[in-house]
Amino acid sequence: MPKTQSESRKGKQQLKPSEKAKAFSKYIAIIVRSSMEDFHCKHLSDEQMRELNPIIRGAIYTALYATEVHDQYEGARRFVDLNIKMIPDYWEDPKLTDDFLETVDYFETRSRRELSSKKKESP
Repeated sequence: MPKTQSESRKGKQQLKPSEKAKAFSKYIAIIVRSSMEDFHCKHLSDEQMRELNPIIRGAIYTALYATEVHDQYEGARRFVDLNIKMIPDYWEDPKLTDDFLETVDYFETRSRRELSSKKKESP
């Protein structure tokens, strides 16, 4: 027999939203969103992105929060374990985005130049 809405929400009431996970989810989601910009322009309408964005944020939040509380709740541990097992073997390893690499390179080069200039200025 299917659970009623109040029965299915009983477990949800004991979980406390994590502000840290929420904030970190938004940070990750904006990086995902920025990385998808070219794909969005080519294949998705703004309306589709408006629908997709909260799904992405919610999934990221769920993954982070489940990881955060997996030692406290058996259900969270099982959720994490199940989803880790569902990762296909054929998925390639993630790579750092070009935006990140270019940003790091820019600021590292800039810092080295500034440091070099300061060394030349000091007697």
